[in-house]
Amino acid sequence: MSKPARKNVLPMQQDSEKKHPVPTDRTAPAKAKKRLNFRNLFLLAFMTWAAYVFFFVQSPDIDRLNQDQAQLNSEIKLMQETNQELQKKIEQLNDPDYIAEIARKKYLMVKEGETLFLPPKQ
Repeated sequence: MSKPARKNVLPMQQDSEKKHPVPTDRTAPAKAKKRLNFRNLFLLAFMTWAAYVFFFVQSPDIDRLNQDQAQLNSEIKLMQETNQELQKKIEQLNDPDYIAEIARKKYLMVKEGETLFLPPKQ
């Protein structure tokens, strides 16, 4: 009652040759060569497009943005200087002596006991 041996079993070498047969005709390398040429053409087209975008589209934008940035930096410096001047003015306006000086000069106000002398109009 023994089973007959399997007839379709091959040794390892023969089995691998059946799975990956070696091409006998020369058409397979030609297909690979055509595919390689298509890849090269696609790669060349992509690189050309990338160079166009960089040099003719983004480069002028980058130059314009650099000029805008330089202009904005100069405006920031000007605003910082103005801010410092205004901070000094705020500090002066919090000083009672400075407020009294402005009141005397601008509004011709006097303290009690002082006499106001005005130059004659010509």
